[in-house]
Amino acid sequence: MNILIIEDQTSIISDLKFNLSKLGHNVVAVTSTAEEAIKYIKDLNPDLILINVQLKGKMSGVEVFQQIEHFKIPIIFIAVFIKNCLNKSLQLPENAIILSMPIKQDHLEYCISRAF
Repeated sequence: MNILIIEDQTSIISDLKFNLSKLGHNVVAVTSTAEEAIKYIKDLNPDLILINVQLKGKMSGVEVFQQIEHFKIPIIFIAVFIKNCLNKSLQLPENAIILSMPIKQDHLEYCISRAF
């Protein structure tokens, strides 16, 4: 499966790449901005997107999600603390799939299976 990662922390990116590779998936691109994410989605047509809810910078992960949800690609949200995702102000979709940190390969695999 071809996966786009929208993340701004190098340690999380490395963890994700390692675990996704062990599960037989291909990371097609990594970005931390909505603009690049949209370009990669159009150019690379990923099967799945992993996005950090709390990106640093101009837009949060949720705001980036709102810019890309119309592409109808399954999305898994990454969160350091699950309670951050339960905050109503984040406005995550009702059936959001949340991958909590630290990344555990079996939980990542479970989240991917739920996305499809």
